[in-house]
Amino acid sequence: MIEVGDQDYKHGNGHLFLRVTRIGDQVRLHDDEWLEVESLALRADGTQLDPSPRPALVRMRALRIAPPSRSS
Repeated sequence: MIEVGDQDYKHGNGHLFLRVTRIGDQVRLHDDEWLEVESLALRADGTQLDPSPRPALVRMRALRIAPPSRSS
């Protein structure tokens, strides 16, 4: 699972939790390097929100892997 803050993806509003299904092109915009990804949107606990993949343009320097969720 990848966690992305709202300032680190285009047209962001809140944190994204993603399971990447396809990595696209690297894009240079005026403010930074970005990566096109297609992914499944997840809840913070890692459960899937929607069965359909969604595109996202994510700031490359902000990509980080979220720790696995722990079941009680």
